[in-house]
Amino acid sequence: MAKIPVVDDLIKKNLHGLSVHYGRLVMKVYLRITLLVFGKASPYLIRGIYRSLTGNKEARIQEFLEGTKIWAEDVLKITKTKLITFNEINVPTKGHMIFLNHVNEMDFPYDCYVIRKPFLANQVIKKAWFAYWWMVAMGSQVFDNSKAMSVAVSVKNLIEGLKTTSYIVYPEGKNTYSEEIIPLKKGMVKIAFDQKIPVFLVLKSGLTTYQEYQKGNVVGYLGLGSHDPNDFSSWEEFQTYLQNLMQSKKQELDVLTEAERTKVSTV
Repeated sequence: MAKIPVVDDLIKKNLHGLSVHYGRLVMKVYLRITLLVFGKASPYLIRGIYRSLTGNKEARIQEFLEGTKIWAEDVLKITKTKLITFNEINVPTKGHMIFLNHVNEMDFPYDCYVIRKPFLANQVIKKAWFAYWWMVAMGSQVFDNSKAMSVAVSVKNLIEGLKTTSYIVYPEGKNTYSEEIIPLKKGMVKIAFDQKIPVFLVLKSGLTTYQEYQKGNVVGYLGLGSHDPNDFSSWEEFQTYLQNLMQSKKQELDVLTEAERTKVSTV
């Protein structure tokens, strides 16, 4: 399974200052990847490699995307987590950037499970060869924003990829370790506006409870539909709209998720 962030140096760096039990939980979750790849998920790995060798790109991507589901199911089991989608999340098959809040290291398997789409990842993933390989195999792209030329190439690749799929994007640009929606970065919002790429919004709640509890957690997802940049006069206006909508609906989702967690904890 694709590891985001990388198990060793990157996870240790990101977990600095967080609780010891949370760090151990994250390490446990990510270290199980290898076991699953060569165990329960091995049929997807084998079929994915076969599809790649026979040149069937779409079938290869689908196999690797389905393989990530095994990881998510394993995480749900070992953490005794209840995962809830509070409405029907009909993610567009292609042509959309899927904006999703990024909380901590525990959200990636659930994002794969609920949304089942490739990612538009940053260059950090290249530091982990296996994670990078799986990410690419499941149709993800690495967006290189190191210089103007590389940005132009990345945008070109994004536009081409959107002809056949939609990509998950974390517009906040980093793990927040908080249930609050922090200001959205300019980059992805501006690209969506300039290239007239519709944005499908999804929110999640409950991930910060892993920073306190290892088991008995509740994670909730809420889809907010598609939003057309053509309806706005500037990328700043589009950014403000998305920011305000995500913040207001996140508060509603937090209430729903906490109510479910209370039910679980009292059973």
